[in-house]
Amino acid sequence: MKKKSYVGRLGALALMLTVITTCLLGGTMARYVTEVTGSATATVAAWSFKANHGGAEVTTTTPIDLGDTANRTSYDETTLKEGVIAPGASGKFTIEIDGSGSEVGIDYDVAIKASTTKPDASGTNLPDDLLFSTEEITTSKPGVALDNLTIPTGNIAYSTTADDMKKDITIYWVWGFGENDTKTGNDNAYAGKTWDLDITVTGKQTAPTSPTP
Repeated sequence: MKKKSYVGRLGALALMLTVITTCLLGGTMARYVTEVTGSATATVAAWSFKANHGGAEVTTTTPIDLGDTANRTSYDETTLKEGVIAPGASGKFTIEIDGSGSEVGIDYDVAIKASTTKPDASGTNLPDDLLFSTEEITTSKPGVALDNLTIPTGNIAYSTTADDMKKDITIYWVWGFGENDTKTGNDNAYAGKTWDLDITVTGKQTAPTSPTP
């Protein structure tokens, strides 16, 4: 009887050990598991480029009227009516480049030519003595014909200050006065014509560079 009792007890003990072991093993296999998902975000730099109050376009063409009071030197109205030009007149106009709002540097170039969009095609022909320059015209710096005018390219460095991303380019002009003109050699053919100049300003993003060590 005692043998059977021992055997029964041993069997029960073995069963208990098996259950306990199973629970322990199950406990060691349990763990916290968390799956984290996310995304990568890249903010693309903003681009804004305007010229002469035009839209934010890469290229903007704006007509410039030399006879506009703002673009022409003021004269006594007994010698020259306001709003028009004539031989002997001079003036200047400003091309306003605005890159504010852009988050990159800007390389720009400017081209000027006589407008071809006016109905009067003869107005596209400018006098040989109508001269232009990027600096004030003097006897020692007489300027050149529009077709030969070169406006240096430039760069606007990126800045958080809006005004630092603006650039003004001033163009000077003079219509020579022919003291010795005659009835066969004069500027009469240009009387009453309307001239407009097309200004094309192109802006391109400056290529990113690494900082100098």
